[in-house]
Amino acid sequence: MKTSLIFSLIAFVLAPALRADQVFNYPEKKPIFSIAFPDAWKIETGDQSLSASSADELVNMELMALDAAEAASALDDAKESLEEELKGIKWLGEPEKGELNGLKATFLNGNVSLEGVKMAVNCAVFAPKAGDTFFMLFNIVPLESLKEHGDELEKVLKSIKGK
Repeated sequence: MKTSLIFSLIAFVLAPALRADQVFNYPEKKPIFSIAFPDAWKIETGDQSLSASSADELVNMELMALDAAEAASALDDAKESLEEELKGIKWLGEPEKGELNGLKATFLNGNVSLEGVKMAVNCAVFAPKAGDTFFMLFNIVPLESLKEHGDELEKVLKSIKGK
């Protein structure tokens, strides 16, 4: 009896923490995946996009839906666009292919200094197992803020699940 009481108490205490995340199905009309952000983050949704930022606005993430035809060149297009906008960006090797929670993913990472602040630049294209819609996630984060927000970023990435 004591054991079940302890587990009930733990579940009661942890339940608010588990519900604290903001979960979004994306795109809203025909979801291909879900993603969760910390409760304190600001979220703005559009028809084919979602923007999320930490309460202190040091971390900014953007999600964009892509048609299958766009997915093949999405990282190259993003790389070109970022190089134009972020002069001096240095890419950390070639894009890496992998998997995240059952989704095929290609990651491209780099660094850049903006007004003397060293920033991490990350792009990823995710391909669900079924469907013709892909999505791209990118963020630009001050390297220093990773000390404070690294766990949150990891939790957001681990929350991505295909539908």
